[in-house]
Amino acid sequence: MIEDSSRTQPPPEVRAEAGARLRAAFDNASTGLTVVDDSGRYVEVNRAFAELLGYRVDELLGRHFGEVTLAGEHDSDVAMMGELISGTRRSVVREKQYRHRDGTLLVALVSSYLVQQGDDTSWQLLSTIESLTEERAAQQRLIETRTAADGIVTLDDTGIVVAWNHGAERVFGHPAADMLGRPLDRLVPPRLRAAYAARLGGLLAGDDSLLGRTVEVAARHADGRELLTELSLSTWQHDGHPRFTAIARDVTVKRRAEQAAALIRHAAVTANSANSFIEAAAEVVRQVCTRLGWLAGQAWTAGGGPVVWHVGDHPHATPGPASGCGLRLLAERGSAPTEQQLAFGAVARVSGPEGLRQMGPAVPECGIGFAVAVPVLAGGEVTGMLGFYLPADCPAPEHDLIQALEQIGLALGRVVERQRTSEALAWQATHDPVTDLANRRLLLDHIRRIRQADGRQAALLLINLDRFRLINDALGYALGDQVLRLAGDRLRAAVGAEDLVARLSADEFVVVATMPGTPSPAGSPFLPLADRLLHELRQPLAIGGHELMLRASVGIRAVTGDDPDHFPAAVLRDADAALRQAKNRGKDQVVVFDGAMAGTAKRRMDDEIALARAITDEQLVLHYQPIIALDTGRPVGAEALVRWHRPGHGMQAPDRFIPMAEESGLIVDLGRWVLHQACRDAAGWPHQAPIMADASVSVNVSARQLTHPRFLADLQTALAETGLAPERLILEITETALISEPEAAMETLHAVRACGVQLALDDFGTGYSSLSYVQKLPATILKIDKSFVDPISGPGAGTALSEVVVKLAEAIGMRTVAEGVESPEQATALRLLGCHRGQGYTWSRPVPNAELREVAMRLAGVAGLPRSAT
Repeated sequence: MIEDSSRTQPPPEVRAEAGARLRAAFDNASTGLTVVDDSGRYVEVNRAFAELLGYRVDELLGRHFGEVTLAGEHDSDVAMMGELISGTRRSVVREKQYRHRDGTLLVALVSSYLVQQGDDTSWQLLSTIESLTEERAAQQRLIETRTAADGIVTLDDTGIVVAWNHGAERVFGHPAADMLGRPLDRLVPPRLRAAYAARLGGLLAGDDSLLGRTVEVAARHADGRELLTELSLSTWQHDGHPRFTAIARDVTVKRRAEQAAALIRHAAVTANSANSFIEAAAEVVRQVCTRLGWLAGQAWTAGGGPVVWHVGDHPHATPGPASGCGLRLLAERGSAPTEQQLAFGAVARVSGPEGLRQMGPAVPECGIGFAVAVPVLAGGEVTGMLGFYLPADCPAPEHDLIQALEQIGLALGRVVERQRTSEALAWQATHDPVTDLANRRLLLDHIRRIRQADGRQAALLLINLDRFRLINDALGYALGDQVLRLAGDRLRAAVGAEDLVARLSADEFVVVATMPGTPSPAGSPFLPLADRLLHELRQPLAIGGHELMLRASVGIRAVTGDDPDHFPAAVLRDADAALRQAKNRGKDQVVVFDGAMAGTAKRRMDDEIALARAITDEQLVLHYQPIIALDTGRPVGAEALVRWHRPGHGMQAPDRFIPMAEESGLIVDLGRWVLHQACRDAAGWPHQAPIMADASVSVNVSARQLTHPRFLADLQTALAETGLAPERLILEITETALISEPEAAMETLHAVRACGVQLALDDFGTGYSSLSYVQKLPATILKIDKSFVDPISGPGAGTALSEVVVKLAEAIGMRTVAEGVESPEQATALRLLGCHRGQGYTWSRPVPNAELREVAMRLAGVAGLPRSAT
């Protein structure tokens, strides 16, 4: 029997109603639904899917699914469809990425089923799409919360911990098992628990002043140390009850480093601007105590100077101490630890209460828990210390803070170094570097002060060590300096505490002495002091394996306040005049300045000033004395001799001003002028006096000039500017110039010869040079002194000394020139001895350059020159 199918099918209206309900369910489902035909196009999409991708439903219908999915996933999509069509799998669940309208990617969980309509072979793919984006974000947030480096702690509305992440465990050291379900006050340092309870109570009561802000809060780690945390607090609702979440970050190291850097910067700025260690230390100690909340600090130096203290306001651990604040009492007394209590050391130290007994009652009364001692280092030397006193509830300073305090000690050490440098420079500006005695500057200032003193008489004693140069030459400058130091020590020991001892020059000392009495221009009351000083200097002196006995000459000049002419320089000048008198009387003498010497000293000063002016004002002239070849009688050269045409005094001979120039140092400028002028004149001889076209010019050079650092430059300048051939210039030097500074002189002489200039040894036989030393000289000419020529009266008569010199010169390959030849007989005798050249009145006196031509012509034209009888 065939069943009537019309009876098994629901009525059309039922089917329509069911279809409508199905359609409504499809369109309004919260999960995305899509139907894709066998060509891959959307034939149905619901509102949830369209909104998930940012489209309207009508914008997606008819579009290929590949337009909103990733191309890289298409192969897997095709493979999945193949499995469904073949019946291998009835459904497929997978994660798939869709492209939102704005281009972002969405992750979704997609479940797909194959749908066929009746017997039709065509198929459609029904898929449900659930977004995983929010779920993944929540999972990520959960992971981040659990693994965050920052501590994340949540409290309920009773103050109990309900969430504790791994970051909180790392920050505070407590595992979650120890904290969940417990109050948070175990993280609060005991000294802050009352304040914490008040804040928590206000928060639970609705005080939102802490919400949305970042604050720094002290916390206690599980190991007992104190932390500084940066805390951000927020609130939210859970089941209608407020909860509070705090994000905590440990900023202890960061803040400590910032604080240490700030203290170091402040110390450096303070040290750079402070004038003294005390000034800098006072500010630095105050700043450290204020910023770190420490009770007190102090600074003290190794030299026992003033102690710097800073005591901050603080509550006392012992209520109402009977003795008053112990720290303030120590500060008022300027107390500092003794070497036994706290020895100076180059390493910072931290002491607990047991090591602070020397502080006395201040430790228990003021609640001192720790003390820190830091060295002040200057040039690697401990020159001072810094001490700081910490409250008992403050943790001991960490290593990095100790290092910062050491840097502060170094900064203050730079103040000490700068102070020392300043003091050393001030000392050097007023003291002699060899003897540490006062120098000229301090001496003159002292004389000015002495003039203003009342009720005492004063005198300046100028002391010159006799023949001190011989000590330098014999023993060397190093031992010579030791002799000067010992001499200064003896002078200092022989005078009063208020008397000043100074060193003026290499071998000159000054004593400015005072004694009771009315100031007087007479210096005789100080004669006993001068005799005592000479007596002390005469005592045997053992140094460098030698025993020496010093002798000295003394010039005394009274220092008075009523004479306006008695300025310091004038006092020294007058004392120098008295000293010269003592030298002239045979040395080892004492002479008191009197009025008769004033004129002499004044005249000498005027002469020196006039000579200095003469060098620059063209008051000097050169005269030339011809030098004759004894074998031909013709002039072959001339010696330049300086003359001074002094206004109002006429022509001055060299013996009137050359010694003064040597002593005053003007000889260097004078010699430079002579050298330039002589080269200039000689360069003109070929035109002015052709007979002397090849003649040489001889110029005397002093010891000071020869060893002057500019001498070689002056010589080369003179030759270059005048065009004189170097071989036409002869420099005459004396044995004295060689003996005074032999090494420097010898070096200069070799440099002169390297320039092509000739050298002549003048006044040979009158000095002290040995024959072996003469042989080392680069000289080519030896001049026989006039004292050797004077005894000669003719051939064979009085020639013994001259003959020795001539033979010596011949043996060492030097030419000879005889000076002071005043008769034809002397000229003949010298020629017979083998002397090459001569100069003297026999031929000509020195004449100005303008007259030299006529003299040379006359000498060359004379037929009967003095010759031997043979």
